[in-house]
Amino acid sequence: MTIDAMLHFKKYDTAVFFTGDSDFLALVTYLKNHGKKVFIFSSENNVSQELRTGADGYTDILDIDGVWGKELKHRAELEKESR
Repeated sequence: MTIDAMLHFKKYDTAVFFTGDSDFLALVTYLKNHGKKVFIFSSENNVSQELRTGADGYTDILDIDGVWGKELKHRAELEKESR
């Protein structure tokens, strides 16, 4: 993820990461220092405070409607229901 973010640096203005790992704080800081907006999506129990406050924005994925509380279905089930 870090290599891709840096290789394609000039091709985007905003980076969105689905992680809570503080190991990415250096990348977030680097991108912000170079004028990029950085947003973090993770769950509150799995995100470091440094990463959460170091980014331009943080969203708890458990607060997104349709992500939490839905039962997962196998592809075969979905295909059966669509018939």
